[in-house]
Amino acid sequence: MKAFIINLERSLDRKEYMQRQNQKLFEKNPSLKNKLEFIFFKAVDAKNKEYLEFKQHFPWWASWVLGRELSDGEKACFASHYKLWQECIKLDKPIIILEDDVEFSDEFLNNGEEYIEELSKSEYEYVRFCYLFDKKFYPLNENYILSFEKLAGTQGYVLKPSAANKFISKAKFIYTPVDDYMDMFYKHKVLNIVKKPLLLKHNCKLESEISNLGRTNKKLKIHRKIVRE
Repeated sequence: MKAFIINLERSLDRKEYMQRQNQKLFEKNPSLKNKLEFIFFKAVDAKNKEYLEFKQHFPWWASWVLGRELSDGEKACFASHYKLWQECIKLDKPIIILEDDVEFSDEFLNNGEEYIEELSKSEYEYVRFCYLFDKKFYPLNENYILSFEKLAGTQGYVLKPSAANKFISKAKFIYTPVDDYMDMFYKHKVLNIVKKPLLLKHNCKLESEISNLGRTNKKLKIHRKIVRE
């Protein structure tokens, strides 16, 4: 399975940080090298206005819905995930998408091969590896839980082409941050399912440079403490 890490080309420290994470995972799970391939994916850079490639998706009336305009960073973050949804469809295989400010949980480091094997055979089309807001959950089985509330965050998830198609089909107009959009199961019909135990921890010291650039709404930063099992 391919695991794409969204990373700005200029963020070499983030790349090195994630390379160390990957190395640690493979050291603890040597045979995982034959099952998981990490690929650094060039993030859409807000500083260079690269998100303008998607300008047709950002309507002038967006601020009426959100109460403010999306920041350049939020637009770039959405565009980066959108491009990987397209890549998933192109490959016609499930892929893992990670942001470069995450830390692998101890559970993932110690049981990586087992969890990747499980995810590759999962019946679910979209599975989150962590979340930011502690909400009400419904157990699906001992390994997966479901929520109908806003969980927030796009730090890491696995999705199948079917889910990627659904996300893209309802993203003709983009007027919310990408994590808010992905939580809108009632819009795109992709259920919000979480892997248990959580595979990722959010590293608060490495706030995503992609989405934070130019952000005017600081509300989310208050809730950056990751919810753990």
